[in-house]
Amino acid sequence: MLVRVLSDVTVFADRPELQEKISRLLDQAPERLSGASDVAVLAHGGTLPADALVHCVSRLSRSYRVLVVLPEQAAAQVPELLRAGALGFVGDGCDDQEFYDAIGVVARGAVYVASGSRAALIGGGAPAEPAQQVLTRREQEVLRWIADGYTHSQAARRMGLSGATVDTYVKRIRAKLEVRNKAELTRKAIELGVVRREPLLAAA
Repeated sequence: MLVRVLSDVTVFADRPELQEKISRLLDQAPERLSGASDVAVLAHGGTLPADALVHCVSRLSRSYRVLVVLPEQAAAQVPELLRAGALGFVGDGCDDQEFYDAIGVVARGAVYVASGSRAALIGGGAPAEPAQQVLTRREQEVLRWIADGYTHSQAARRMGLSGATVDTYVKRIRAKLEVRNKAELTRKAIELGVVRREPLLAAA
């Protein structure tokens, strides 16, 4: 695994050309990296076995907010990598703007899933129930803020509620959706169609 530490972002890559591509993108726009000092970009070119990639993400996520760059054929690994601790996913052919958008979202602690990876994240099962049948309007609003990377207290301020009230809403949402952590909560937000914006966001 190749490693390069830039001014704000650490790049890990399994192929030299990928490392150079990512490093060039980061060198081109240092002003886009403000606040991204704890972000690591893991560029996977297909040389790592699936279990080794999961292991890398698991290790890196202990110290960094991880954005994974994946080839299109590896999109099926997104759910497992999300469970391992990754926060963002873009394709290795993504354009510069999407890459910078993903860095910004991940640096905030929110989850970014490129549109090409969403199908893998949601899965091919039966469509999710509409959010209106699962969550109240207020619960949907709380879920949007949390999935977009805001803390409970930040969401409370934006909604004009107390932190304790938002905590209660989040507990209720987790119970209804049968999820245990923020990653699973955000994945459900995508499935239910209550994410705040496209393509950012998302979350999982």
